[in-house]
Amino acid sequence: MPIHRRNFMKLLGVSVASLYLARCRSPFVTTSCYLVVLSPTPGPPLTNSPAHQRLRLYWLRFDELAQKSRTDAETSFREELVSGHRLALDELVASLEVAAPVADLVQEAYEAAVFHVWRSNIPATCYDMSFNYSFSSADVLVKQTTVLNQIAETGTVDPATLEKAQAALEHDMAFYALTDEELQVLYDKLGEQGRYPSFEDVSLELTPEAQAATQFIVDLLTAK
Repeated sequence: MPIHRRNFMKLLGVSVASLYLARCRSPFVTTSCYLVVLSPTPGPPLTNSPAHQRLRLYWLRFDELAQKSRTDAETSFREELVSGHRLALDELVASLEVAAPVADLVQEAYEAAVFHVWRSNIPATCYDMSFNYSFSSADVLVKQTTVLNQIAETGTVDPATLEKAQAALEHDMAFYALTDEELQVLYDKLGEQGRYPSFEDVSLELTPEAQAATQFIVDLLTAK
């Protein structure tokens, strides 16, 4: 039975010993043993930065998290990223720069990406759990973060690349916007059909909140 997305996130405290797997054999599982390739981005102390700048830096620390996770599977740094990101978002909500539902969606997506990077880089061959789209969704988010940051770094915008990145993020945010009940309906429907298509091929409705969250992330990461 598929694991609900939010229940999946509760597995942050799962025993690290259970992740030491020799093979990934499940036919309905997305496995990940990749190395994150974002370059560390130096900057001023986060607490001394404006909320937007602090928030952007949190999205650019996946590589730092990956490096730390390869030598230390403890959760303190991961928790630091998640809590700091939430605080920066709360400032933007308080100043009416972003709506609370949109901020919640951005936070949920960021937490999933952080968890995915951590799980992919702790000293284990790969991770393997019952089928769900949480792995693929988080992977999309991390990869599009890289693409959007590269666009900002080069200073030139390739409209086709930006359009593809935005479309991928819109689909991703549509997934995070699903309630647990809606997600279960999706899994049940696919189960009745006898097959689980790739995450990219799953039809999802783009809600106004998901669209706004996508635009927020795009604007945040492409800022010079």
